[in-house]
Amino acid sequence: MPLYDYRCVSCGDFRELRPMAESSNSQACPVCGAPSQRVLAAPFLAASDPGSPQPRSNQPTAFPRACGHAHGCSH
Repeated sequence: MPLYDYRCVSCGDFRELRPMAESSNSQACPVCGAPSQRVLAAPFLAASDPGSPQPRSNQPTAFPRACGHAHGCSH
């Protein structure tokens, strides 16, 4: 099941695993129980540009990895 982002007007943002068929339905806030609407979030894109040369693993890159470290990480 995919993760969806929701926003409670009182408590803030939270994420929930939900079936795709229920993604547009409101979700109860896990803190206060108020109905919360889904918000759109930027997708996590970890892939690199297929046309760019791949740096060697022992050299820093001009493009930081998804975790923010220039040398890459195991996470």
